[in-house]
Amino acid sequence: MATYKGIQGYSVQKLASDPTVADVVGQLWYNSTTGKFKVAVTGAGAWAAGATTNETKYGRGGAGTQTAALAFGGHDPQTVNTESYDGTTWTEVNNLGTARYAGGSCGTQTAALFAAGTTTPQPTVSSASEEWDGTSWTEGNDVNTGRRQTGAFGIQTAAVLGSGYTTAVVGNVEEYNGTCWSEETDVSTPRRNIGPFGILTAGAIAGGRTAAPAVTGATEEYDGTSWAAGGSLNTASYSAGGAGTQTDGLVFGRNTPTVTGLTEAYDGSTWTEVAAMGTARYFAAGIGTGPAALAVDGQGTVTTNLVEEWSGSPVTAKTVTVS
Repeated sequence: MATYKGIQGYSVQKLASDPTVADVVGQLWYNSTTGKFKVAVTGAGAWAAGATTNETKYGRGGAGTQTAALAFGGHDPQTVNTESYDGTTWTEVNNLGTARYAGGSCGTQTAALFAAGTTTPQPTVSSASEEWDGTSWTEGNDVNTGRRQTGAFGIQTAAVLGSGYTTAVVGNVEEYNGTCWSEETDVSTPRRNIGPFGILTAGAIAGGRTAAPAVTGATEEYDGTSWAAGGSLNTASYSAGGAGTQTDGLVFGRNTPTVTGLTEAYDGSTWTEVAAMGTARYFAAGIGTGPAALAVDGQGTVTTNLVEEWSGSPVTAKTVTVS
């Protein structure tokens, strides 16, 4: 009769208590206290309804995490309003200096960045850059190339603003060091309405419009110096929210050009379609740097203030039935 060791090449560990399951995905162990065999398995991620925002907007900027978030700006009509989220309630805080939407945003709840975008009168392109310190917004140095329908990733002192639209689609990329913006290597495929995620030295953009009505599913990865092709989205789309890291990314709520709640997860090379959002929309603010994310507001059949929370892919310990 075959044994586990004979099949797998190692013995089952005997432990007095269950280990941290996230560290042992796919592994089997024996819990001597409960007398049970267990295995760590990865479940499917899902969206759940969160608390609605006070503003009904699309094209907002976002920063932070699922339980410590910031949403700001937006359109329908354009606003300077900023809201803070503690995982339960959205609270109005101090306003932006310049009303705008469809800019690039990133950072944390206490150190956020909002750059470029569309301002008044619509569709005037903005070069403005503002920093949030946890209490108020301060005007910083302008971006070199004003644009709208752009995206950003990183943190307030190490950010990347990529691609967008001036009077045409542009591939310009700029980095921010907390003081100044500098021109860097352009993206390979200029586009607007991108889904951005990651950090300055390991970021990515996915999807977008190369020129209306053309839509792309291309992904490009950034290493802090240059761009390289990544895996393509299963469904080409634009105006998606983006969250996560270069090797654990998420894009959601997009236009194909049909408005959809489609969600795809990225492992650094391949996109996989996962659970769709409860409410189809696009131009939602994407917030989150890890497996948990927020989709804030957006536009579907109407502009919405709905918020949805992504649970990521939960890892749990399952008891193995032995007969």
